[in-house]
Amino acid sequence: MEPCLPCEKPDSKKLIETTTVDSRSGSPPSQLSEATHIFAASAPLVPPRVSEEVQVKTQTSAPSYFFSLKENDAPPFRKPGKEAWPHILIGTIMTEAEVIEMIAAADSETNGLRKFIGSFLVGKKITENYNISEKQFLISLLTEAIDYAAQREFSALKLAALLTVYLATHLYFKWYFWSPPAAVWAYFKEIMIRHTIEDSPDGEEVFEPEECYDILTHFHTTYLSNLPLVHLVTFRAHRLKFMWPFKPKA
Repeated sequence: MEPCLPCEKPDSKKLIETTTVDSRSGSPPSQLSEATHIFAASAPLVPPRVSEEVQVKTQTSAPSYFFSLKENDAPPFRKPGKEAWPHILIGTIMTEAEVIEMIAAADSETNGLRKFIGSFLVGKKITENYNISEKQFLISLLTEAIDYAAQREFSALKLAALLTVYLATHLYFKWYFWSPPAAVWAYFKEIMIRHTIEDSPDGEEVFEPEECYDILTHFHTTYLSNLPLVHLVTFRAHRLKFMWPFKPKA
């Protein structure tokens, strides 16, 4: 008997040969070079790609204006006092009688509406008389809201409730210097729900659901989208200017 030849063991170093395909033509190149061959037992070991983009570290040492961070609840950014909770606001800031008086003031003279709103804001302690920037902003905001309500033929009750909700939301915003937009938006929505749904235990139906949705859109466009600017006109930006009394030498 002829001796059996030993079976050749597969060389573990023997690898599979693959070729690359030209990405422009879609066919393999005619002449293959060493660069076009990839030899690997399973998958090629590709070194990790180093991103050229600069990795920016998230800043959490100060409160973020656009996000509610846990660091905002820690000193020195602790919220002052008790936070307002959404509830029925009918007649708390502006009543139906004051709405009628406001419309009468608007018909009496040219700038009667703006004058009435300015004195009303100071009298209700919404803003101070010396804070000109916030006062002018609120006058423009309420004037826009009155025109909005007139186009939709709101009654005196609905107009009073609308202006009250807008002013109450602004008071909620200025209550805390670091109020994030998400908290202001949630507060406004909760108030509108309580003035729309009749069956809620702490609500009263003033607006229809369609009117509520339209008011949410109007508030988001006129107030919430401009919240960084509202922050500036409300809290103001201070600047220090140093004067040097001595003249420079020639």
